[in-house]
Amino acid sequence: MLRRFRPGWAAAVVLALLAAPAPAQPDDLVKALATLKGVTKEGASNDAAGPAWKAVVDAGAPAFFPALAAVDDANPTAANWLRSAAEAITEKEKTARKRIDEAALEAFVLDTKYAPSARRLAYEVLSAQDRTAARLLPKLLDDPHPDLRREAIADGLTRLTGMGQALTLDKLFDYTRDKEQAEAIAKELEKAGKTVSVTEHFAFLTHFRVVGPFFSEKGKALTLNYPPETTPAAAEYDGKDGKVAWQPQSTAHKYGQLDLNDKVGRLKNACIYARATVHADKATPAEIRVGSPNAVAIYLNGKKLFGREEYHHGDQMDYHVGKGVLAAGENTVVVKVCQNNQTDSWAQRWQFQARVCDSTGGPIAGLTQVVDGRKLPLGATPQPETKK
Repeated sequence: MLRRFRPGWAAAVVLALLAAPAPAQPDDLVKALATLKGVTKEGASNDAAGPAWKAVVDAGAPAFFPALAAVDDANPTAANWLRSAAEAITEKEKTARKRIDEAALEAFVLDTKYAPSARRLAYEVLSAQDRTAARLLPKLLDDPHPDLRREAIADGLTRLTGMGQALTLDKLFDYTRDKEQAEAIAKELEKAGKTVSVTEHFAFLTHFRVVGPFFSEKGKALTLNYPPETTPAAAEYDGKDGKVAWQPQSTAHKYGQLDLNDKVGRLKNACIYARATVHADKATPAEIRVGSPNAVAIYLNGKKLFGREEYHHGDQMDYHVGKGVLAAGENTVVVKVCQNNQTDSWAQRWQFQARVCDSTGGPIAGLTQVVDGRKLPLGATPQPETKK
């Protein structure tokens, strides 16, 4: 049953959501939202999802913000159902020549406690209703949501064009977490006579100790546990072709790429380990992000944070993410990179890039890479880049 829209109700809902206890909601809406949150990729609650989705949409504008707020801890499948319901409510209101409460939308967009995708949808609804919604963008320059942050920085660049405000460009460079934006801003800074390092901005690991190869029968090395994973300080190990020891390797690639075909050899059915030492001034939550076309596992101080048996599906930056806590002092980061036995020309790449960053993809203060006893900034390159 479609409930009558009451102006201001949605704003009251958002304000109430910001404080405990949770606002009271009609039982049928609460049950419908709970049903949608129970939907899983495996199909649980799928049969009940359709009627529940209709019940939420039929509830109209009063259900808009509760549906968005419910996205917070929902799994991806359930989140899609909830956002879809909020979008359908928006369309119903638009057809009825009504508007979602704009003050409540603004409050929701700016409240980083809510799920990024829900905040993004709220911003899109606000932008469709209010031509001045871009007034919020300066407040989103350091937003944890990458899309909102990227849009805010793009807006900032538009405002700067032709104004020569290098100092503000510096700030936009610091704020950006987007590869293309960082490249574009770095070029503008260079035109202004400033030098910045994209490699350091993204905090890539550039100095490693590499050991291997180790045997990978049928390209399944990710399922085999070799000693460098748990005892990375050992001097040598039993490798694929005899004893192997850690060898220093570094990269001057702008995006920290280490080409293992060049550094280790064009091998198949093999894996290697790359070790880096990161010093933290204090215990620090961090993400270790890896890009590679090969199967990868990530270890921090002997603990496995991530592993994926996947080959030649692209090597996007940050494709693999391991989350952990760096201890105060020196930390050992180990990346395991496996190559399978595919003979296709596009399957010959064996490489990786790795960086240590915060949850937004930004550099973390107080971290350095330890190289031969020296502390260097993360991203410090050994020599000018000569090729990619």
